[in-house]
Amino acid sequence: MLRFIKFLLIVLVLLIGLGVGLFIASVEDKPLVVATSATQVDDADSVKELIEQIKQSVRDRTLDQQIPLTENQLNSLVGFLQRAKAQFHGQANITPLASSLSASYQLPPNPIGRYVNFSALILPGQGLQLDEVRLGSIVLPGKQTLATLIWLVDWWTNSTIASQFVQQIDSIRMFQGSMVIAMRPLDAFLRNLKDLKRDTGEESDLSLATAYYLRFLAELDVGQRPTAQSLARFIQPLFAEALSRSNLGTAAEENEAAIMALATFAGHHRFASFIGDIQPKPKRVAVPRNMPTLMHRTDLSQHFIFSAAIKVLSEQGLTAAIGEFKELMDRGAGGSGYSFVDLAADHAGVKFALVATDEKTAFALQGLLSENASESSFFPDTTGLPENLNKSEFTKEFKQVDSPEYKRLLNEIDQRISLLPMSRLSPAK
Repeated sequence: MLRFIKFLLIVLVLLIGLGVGLFIASVEDKPLVVATSATQVDDADSVKELIEQIKQSVRDRTLDQQIPLTENQLNSLVGFLQRAKAQFHGQANITPLASSLSASYQLPPNPIGRYVNFSALILPGQGLQLDEVRLGSIVLPGKQTLATLIWLVDWWTNSTIASQFVQQIDSIRMFQGSMVIAMRPLDAFLRNLKDLKRDTGEESDLSLATAYYLRFLAELDVGQRPTAQSLARFIQPLFAEALSRSNLGTAAEENEAAIMALATFAGHHRFASFIGDIQPKPKRVAVPRNMPTLMHRTDLSQHFIFSAAIKVLSEQGLTAAIGEFKELMDRGAGGSGYSFVDLAADHAGVKFALVATDEKTAFALQGLLSENASESSFFPDTTGLPENLNKSEFTKEFKQVDSPEYKRLLNEIDQRISLLPMSRLSPAK
């Protein structure tokens, strides 16, 4: 028995040593990629075509699919990631012979090195062919690396979902600056993915509390009125109920559940997918008769709710990047145009979630909202903010995101939000 324990300890030490060695070998002093996210996301409007193509593929799930993908679309998505996480830089290149994906991640100051660099080379042909993977100075064989990644995902999810996904790719054709991915029918894969999500879902405290608040919202009289009502008229009773169920130590958790219930009820029912089985009635979605409004606009209410929920589910940088990227996509033909009013709603939603889930202010926010059914408690004045800007108008006035003119307007939006009652709460005692 003692010999066996020694053997396990030796194996553990070797594995730790191997992990440390691989990490040291993957860290370098200089980044592999130096890319400007503001330039990359300038073509964000092109991603709309890709999203529509993916939606069509889901609708036609029983048929073979041809999904075109351009270098500009890929780099716009990479730029979006960089906007969400400033330490990340990435670049995609597509040629007829091969396509490369490269990335650099900046580490905190340390004696080993500042950057983890990664690159992968994908070849055209049948299926998904990974030619070579580089992690810092380490060169890994593509085929074995892909097989290992598939095995890890399958093991982690206790399924074969990664194997199934790779098998969906029939072939990849590459051209200069673009590729076409031929996919086999997605029907079986999507059904298996849905089953996996159901199997891995677990009844947590968050899901139980969210289900409670969703049922509470569904029973409110204001949701059954024949005309659209202000979002404030839903938030006031919702947070009054949260206050009645909270103390200083639990207010943040109750607010988190309340926000997710609000997002599922008055945003989109698919937010429930992130929480669990929370609908009050089986096979029926709880929704208001008319979607709520902010400033008499349903779109601003949606921006606010979505941003608050995404903040609860992720981190602030990602939420802000999603809102900005959506506006950049809307500049293109057929879009509603870039709107700083929409962006103000996004930023206000993020701030709302931050205050609601901060243990220092969560209880105080419940008190504020439960006594006040006014939008002015949590939504800023948007007077004078430009909107409906197409790409040429946006470029003429602001050049690109991160320009001084653009940053000035973002700072003004955040300044207006900082003056709201919810932003000026003192920690509850």
